[in-house]
Amino acid sequence: MFRKENGITLIALAITVIVLLILASVSIAMLTGENGILNQAKKAKEETEEARKNEENIITNYEGYLNSYSGENTEFIDSLGNKVKVPEGFRVVNPEDNVEDGIVIEDVVHEETKGSQFVWIPVGSIKTEKGEVNIELNRYTFDEDGKEVKHDNNKIKDTIMGVGFEELQNSNFGNIVAKNIEEFKMSVSKNKGYYIGRYEARTSEERTEKTEDELLTKISTKSDEYIYNFVSQRQAANLSRNMYGNDESFVSDLINSYAWDTAIVFIQKCSENVKYSKQTTINTVLANKGTNSLQIQDKVCNIFDMASNCMEWTTEICDCSGSNYVNRGNFFDRGNREDLIQELFKTDFRNSSSDKATVNSSFRPILYLR
Repeated sequence: MFRKENGITLIALAITVIVLLILASVSIAMLTGENGILNQAKKAKEETEEARKNEENIITNYEGYLNSYSGENTEFIDSLGNKVKVPEGFRVVNPEDNVEDGIVIEDVVHEETKGSQFVWIPVGSIKTEKGEVNIELNRYTFDEDGKEVKHDNNKIKDTIMGVGFEELQNSNFGNIVAKNIEEFKMSVSKNKGYYIGRYEARTSEERTEKTEDELLTKISTKSDEYIYNFVSQRQAANLSRNMYGNDESFVSDLINSYAWDTAIVFIQKCSENVKYSKQTTINTVLANKGTNSLQIQDKVCNIFDMASNCMEWTTEICDCSGSNYVNRGNFFDRGNREDLIQELFKTDFRNSSSDKATVNSSFRPILYLR
């Protein structure tokens, strides 16, 4: 009798091994490949975390919008995680942007100034699409390459004009100084930023050289109103101080030298215009009203005309005899001084002047939180 024994041939064994290897390769690919289970799981986790953060930001920003009517300062967080303090009664206009783009807030509750817009100037370490940058609140001069030089509260000497410029708590020259420069600096340190007017000051009525003190009106920073020119430094300071009166949560004031210079540093570090400090005026006629093609030529980080249009009064003081008032930037009315204006008058230029209200004189208010 014969006994039959079961077994496999070498060929069958080889085929089995090959099939197992193929299955193993497919399984490994499904687990670890670019579209594998593990990578997909990791990606899903990351997307879930990102969605959670975005949801938290949306909720926070929505709460901030609602709280703009509640009488409380709020906080906005951009997609990079930068925090922006928002004064009570204001809303963020461009929540899809990041701090480096220029976060714009708008007055939504104060009847006389409703629609006024301001731009956040961040101070400290901020995140941008290109990496982190640091912005320090200070008084600066800038070399020809736009590199900033810090001066703190020291006198800044102008070697060409032979005069000095200071930001003082009190003035013996008749200038109106900042409401409280030390309070401003402490606020910026605490809140990591401040606001400057998105535009030069505006008013509902067109200004003329015949306008007298008693005809001064409430200011705004709205795009669709007339520029507030023909104004002296003292008028500009009083109008800025009283823009929001004695609000308990934030302060309005005329721009000071710390605020002006630090805004230039912000623009240079967060835009393509790395030499904005040396920008000369773009305007050849007055950008009088609105934001048409004339007005939007000098717009960087959502800020209009720091370099152009009109010279802007500040609270800084010059020790020049008879010309103790200080304005900054450049102006449209070049007359027969084309070469001089293009050579000297730039965004960072400090100009000593008597307190004259001319077609070229305007100003820009600031806001900071208490």
